[in-house]
Amino acid sequence: MGNTIQCVSRPYVGQGARNLGDIKQVSDKKPSDVTSPATPELRRAWAFELAADGSNLVPPPPAGRPGKDPLVIELGEIEVGTRIELISLSDNPAAEFTDTCKGEIFELPLSGYNVQQRVGTIALNEDQMKEKGIAPGERFMLRQVDKDGNASEAIHVHLDPNGWANQNIQEPVQGGGTQNVRGANIDIAVGVHGLQGNPNPGTTERILGKATTDTTAPKLLESNVSVKTDTMTKKEFEALKAFIPAMTTLIGGANYEFSHIEQTLKSKAAGWISIPQYKPHVEFLQALVKDPALFRRLSDFTNTRAGNGPGQGYVEFNMANQLAQGAEPPSMTTVNFDKALEPGVRVTVQNSRTGESLRGTQATNGRALSLVLNDVKNGDPLIVTYTDAHGNAGAPYGFNFSDAAKDGKAKTNPLDIRLGGFALKPKPAPSPAS
Repeated sequence: MGNTIQCVSRPYVGQGARNLGDIKQVSDKKPSDVTSPATPELRRAWAFELAADGSNLVPPPPAGRPGKDPLVIELGEIEVGTRIELISLSDNPAAEFTDTCKGEIFELPLSGYNVQQRVGTIALNEDQMKEKGIAPGERFMLRQVDKDGNASEAIHVHLDPNGWANQNIQEPVQGGGTQNVRGANIDIAVGVHGLQGNPNPGTTERILGKATTDTTAPKLLESNVSVKTDTMTKKEFEALKAFIPAMTTLIGGANYEFSHIEQTLKSKAAGWISIPQYKPHVEFLQALVKDPALFRRLSDFTNTRAGNGPGQGYVEFNMANQLAQGAEPPSMTTVNFDKALEPGVRVTVQNSRTGESLRGTQATNGRALSLVLNDVKNGDPLIVTYTDAHGNAGAPYGFNFSDAAKDGKAKTNPLDIRLGGFALKPKPAPSPAS
């Protein structure tokens, strides 16, 4: 992970103590089950405020009993008997489900489970949220782990504070009268449902929840920000130049994925290669699909240069065509955020010398972001600002670009601005007339 920070077992700050508790240790005994559970299916993850007693939906809802749960997460594909583990990307954007991060893994218990539908429900009241240090708008990675320690793939969970609120609630206010707020009915499963003969069958509790607010600023891991100048090799540049006419002639000038090019060649290459003007293009593309690392390199370079970021799985055709027109292998300088921020954070990087501003959003998949600088020189002051999806801004970060530094950052801080003070003094009162 490059310069990604190591996880450490530490108390959480800002959102209260996480109260991790004891994560169950897997026995040394060889497990009989070695099959990983299914990847959980996120159905809803809502944070809300409990509407005041006497509130009503507009129009009024069916009769229901009020409750006190300001968090509900509903998950499909949950295997009976598994535990739900989470790591908070809001607390530590670099956190992983690894031994080095075991101090940051915590569990949330199920409040309800539907056996037939394999749906698990987690509900926490206000005190439990404080105990776990969970806040509206928080972002997690979540997985299920069975009794033998087999873990599912992890999914991203955003604890949505208000997007789910699609109705109006008429809520009493102190001193009399009412106010209209956004909210909705929230049905929460409690206990075990769908198990024939269960002496204590599960129930569904209905509450009125109202939209709440995310007020927690995102955190930036400065050590996970780097600047890199990347130049294509001659071999890569020649492949890029050959890619454009080969694709235009045989398959088309669009963003086709590797698998599509491979399958098209399998079905049509035998006919194409007998046509003299097609033969060199067929041979080039056949060589390319036999070298997936080269294809991935062309894909990552062109997509990063186009602002899409790496890992797209296709060569960005318009950018490839633009770069292929050059006489020398192209270069680009990128500001890279490698698990530096929680997903969904909007980032701006400004070159204070040129005024150029770059913008992008930290991705969920890969948890990475690369922004391409068009004109950067040694010593240029680069300023990073960032806000989450709810408008909370983190502390700005600044550094000077240095191609001599391993991470492209000089140790100087351009935001260490020293200003001289001055005081405006009032004009002396006019002398009284003699």
